[in-house]
Amino acid sequence: MKKVEANRYPHSATLFRFCKEALEIRYEGNVKVIDQDVGAILGYDPADCSHWKKGKKNIRALSTLRSIADHLNLDERLLIDIASGKIGLEEAVFEYKGYGEFDMGGKSLETLKKEFFKNPGRWQREGDLRSFEELFDVDRMKVVTVAESVLEKGHFSEAPIYIPELLQPFPHVSCEQQDSLDVPFRIEASGSGSEAKTKIIFKGAEMRPFMRFVVAKELYKYLCRSESPMVSKLIPAPEEVIDIRANIFAGCVLVPGHLLRKEVERIDNSLDIVLQLADTFWVSKSMMNRRLRDYLEHFN
Repeated sequence: MKKVEANRYPHSATLFRFCKEALEIRYEGNVKVIDQDVGAILGYDPADCSHWKKGKKNIRALSTLRSIADHLNLDERLLIDIASGKIGLEEAVFEYKGYGEFDMGGKSLETLKKEFFKNPGRWQREGDLRSFEELFDVDRMKVVTVAESVLEKGHFSEAPIYIPELLQPFPHVSCEQQDSLDVPFRIEASGSGSEAKTKIIFKGAEMRPFMRFVVAKELYKYLCRSESPMVSKLIPAPEEVIDIRANIFAGCVLVPGHLLRKEVERIDNSLDIVLQLADTFWVSKSMMNRRLRDYLEHFN
């Protein structure tokens, strides 16, 4: 009997682990996800499920990846990148949960609304009772204005937006590459006002697209902590709203509306538009997909 090499298809094994983590994220820890739950996505019996988990079964067919994408409600391009080994597990999980809706929530506003009505006192200040709409006003246009102000400092006229140039006007925000890091990245944020500082430490020889997003997002949070005049027109908000605003800011800084319009006019419409734009702006395909939808909705 021929012995089957263990983990013959390592990227398929990574895909299995990703699917399991994605299900755990979806159930928010309320349901214990087992291997058979992952196999059930494709109607696999326990034996096939085990082979997939151990990398003995190659999962690459587009129809199969589309089935997984439909079940997990995500962009199948992300699954294609995992199955081909272009991105690893940690980056894939970030892509799945890091952007959320391009409102761009870590938790959606609808989820926050439910939590607010269950426990409104959690976000209220004594003597200053505000409605949900007042407390959780994202105020997208003002966030976009902040992003445009930051871009003006760097005089950016072409894509992609280079992170060193983006951070240059902000000496208290820095990036550092560290191979010994045991996690994909670490944020060291301290102080407030003029004492505010942020250091983003990342693992790996190059800054991956998701790390570029993290850096841009942390820049917005630094502007808030440092009480920058750039964010003075935004009403102080709960951390959940600041996180959503930071996501919007990061999307608009890395893919500015005026540069997006310019690049759309240049691309080859007979080829994958999202892929071409993602390569041009050095962002992930899932982020580019969301930013395109966001732009088409708001035109900035």
